[in-house]
Amino acid sequence: MNTKAFEIRAYGKQELAVIYHPKVTTETAMKRMRNWFRVNPRLRYLIDKKIHSYTPKQVRQIVEEVGEP
Repeated sequence: MNTKAFEIRAYGKQELAVIYHPKVTTETAMKRMRNWFRVNPRLRYLIDKKIHSYTPKQVRQIVEEVGEP
């Protein structure tokens, strides 16, 4: 059990995907996050391939929409 609170800070895309999906490969974790973003209109803009990391504001928005990892 992870007792450490999730920290709102900047995260790389892969880093955050693996935090949310720790039991799968990085590639699968990324696909799952993209699918979450694809079905959520407020997060859809985060699918952009030019985005390599998320700002603390974006991370906060992700947490508000899908919950803490």
